[in-house]
Amino acid sequence: MLLTTARIKAEPVPALGRIKKLADGDGLYLLCTGNGRRAWRFKFRYAGKENSLSFGPFPDVPIEVARERAKEARATLRRGENPAAIKREAREATITDQLMTFGRVGVEYLRLDPTKAAKTQKKHVWLYECLRKFHSRPLSSIQTVEIVQACRVFELQGKRETAHRMAAFAARVYRYAVQSGYIKHEQNPARDLAGALKPIVVTSREGITDPAKFGELMRYIDGDDYSFLPVRNALRLLARTAVRPGELRAAEWSEINLAAAEWTIPALRTKMRKPHWVPLSTQAVAILKAQREISGDERYVFPGNRSVKRPMSDGAMGAALAMLGYKKGAWNTIDAQQPHGMRVSFSSLMNGAGADPKIIEACLAHGQPDRVAAVYNRALYKPERRALLQAWADYIEELKAPRRTHTRSTSINRR
Repeated sequence: MLLTTARIKAEPVPALGRIKKLADGDGLYLLCTGNGRRAWRFKFRYAGKENSLSFGPFPDVPIEVARERAKEARATLRRGENPAAIKREAREATITDQLMTFGRVGVEYLRLDPTKAAKTQKKHVWLYECLRKFHSRPLSSIQTVEIVQACRVFELQGKRETAHRMAAFAARVYRYAVQSGYIKHEQNPARDLAGALKPIVVTSREGITDPAKFGELMRYIDGDDYSFLPVRNALRLLARTAVRPGELRAAEWSEINLAAAEWTIPALRTKMRKPHWVPLSTQAVAILKAQREISGDERYVFPGNRSVKRPMSDGAMGAALAMLGYKKGAWNTIDAQQPHGMRVSFSSLMNGAGADPKIIEACLAHGQPDRVAAVYNRALYKPERRALLQAWADYIEELKAPRRTHTRSTSINRR
């Protein structure tokens, strides 16, 4: 006889320490204990062994719900599966889901690659903090729209690049979570972020590409008294080596061989995470020798103004250019020029002079999509790179000479 709510409520509570089972049929029964508790159980056999499932207390779980759960358990048995094991796995998955918060998995991701440059790691930590509102939330509970809204807060402040970087960081954390088995692919809300934010307004790294104007800039840079002498030397060397500003300002004397006229930037400090060999022109060597008189036996070639134990500050060279009137984006500048723009000037003027683009790219340490070609270029282009950077340094001297018409092909193509 099937159980009814009325019959269950009318059934007396068994004596303390005793139990009573009220059968509903096909393995489903209500277990009643002496302390007044009543709970649904489902008895079944799997692989020859007796098992049971708990479906919750009565009356929180009504008869109809208990019967539906028993029906689902019987269907699972007919498929040859153990309903108790499936329930246990689901419970464990729920616990894991609650533990795997965005904050916890984000920290795991941040620790994944300890070889990241300190600057990159610092930037990733900052992006992680920008998404702090999600730190305590389970990964599976966060919706796509919530991530978009968090990013749009920065977008509305005019910080589009930050907004895009936040979205990209969230996507990387979720990809890591999927790869680690913390969530399933379909639970990843960050996979649908593409196109949700306004595009970044791309501005080129400002650099002078007119020969006469670049010559005028170099006359100012090689002049006196516009900035702290190590900063002036740094700008002079930056122009003649075409390296990235961050690579130059943190240069160490241990990386430089003045006798061999070469500088090897270690992989840890390069954008491409590969050592970058820089041949030094006679002009570059002269600048470094002059700078050695200033820095002495200190670690850094260009020590900071406040402490020689630290390299030159990130904004020192840009500030020096601004003092000369070459201020980024200002309406009343002579011409816009950033420190990074020295690479733009080198590339544009050397391409215009007819230099081999492959050698120019090798000097700039741009990534090679073809790994075999990259190795080949590093091995074969050293003499060509040395010749090109010497030609570039000589060309700067030509451009610096006032009131002259400069034919860009003359000295470059002879080399």
